[in-house]
Amino acid sequence: MKNFKIVMILVAAVAFFCSCGEKTVTITMTEANETLTYDLASAATLPLSLTCTVKADAGIKTIAATRTTYNGEEAVKTVEFLFDEGFEGQAEYTFEIPDTLMKAELVAGYTVVYNVSATDKKDNAGANEYTITITESANPIAANWSAEIILSNQSWATYNGTAPSGQENETIGVKYLEKNDHKAYNLYAQPTEGASWVFVENIEGLTTDVALAEAFNNGEVVTGRTMFPANDNAKAFQEKYFICKNKNNEYVLVDYVAGNMSATTGNVMVFKYKKAETAPVAAK
Repeated sequence: MKNFKIVMILVAAVAFFCSCGEKTVTITMTEANETLTYDLASAATLPLSLTCTVKADAGIKTIAATRTTYNGEEAVKTVEFLFDEGFEGQAEYTFEIPDTLMKAELVAGYTVVYNVSATDKKDNAGANEYTITITESANPIAANWSAEIILSNQSWATYNGTAPSGQENETIGVKYLEKNDHKAYNLYAQPTEGASWVFVENIEGLTTDVALAEAFNNGEVVTGRTMFPANDNAKAFQEKYFICKNKNNEYVLVDYVAGNMSATTGNVMVFKYKKAETAPVAAK
């Protein structure tokens, strides 16, 4: 699962001077959380509220506010906020911009810019921006492999004296299918519902959830029945590694550690895994 860090940068208020001796328009914007961590697994939206104050000695004439979401320099979406006209002629006016960022806008690499501008009765202008920069935070995967996950559809099967936990496991996204096609020394499995795999040769650099996601997206995705090597009468066993994207959209590094075929202890497939721990949501 991926975790996203949203860094909110309050840009200093900027006053625009029209001519020497003219009154100016200033805008300040505040928000309770200038920096917070947003965990996408905890909610699908990010509610927030900006407090804005416009000051204009000559009296306020207009106020405009927008929120624009950018992917790099490309504007993805723009929203305009409307206000009543109770501010006209006032020297100072404070208002709230309540808003909610949807999941589609909470994407690593996006920026969300709130822009407030105003003019006074003498057409002096001022503006200010509040920018949210969305960055992807890489979380390390566990240092150690999990306990063994033993899968089989045979009620009498065991592995080193331990009975299987069932025929499938959704964390690693594996469903055991048994020996098939009369091919010796092989077992079969397929991804569980909503899961898919990418097999990898080298796992040395796969130490974060971001690295797992990148390797998965650059690999050949497997969604169907797949053959795994197995031991039978002390025949050689080949260890295999793959990245599973399970139905919860977690990227999990899986180690196929054993595949035994036996007329006395049954046929079993054995796996271990590593994945990133979910980072806690920062207190607001």
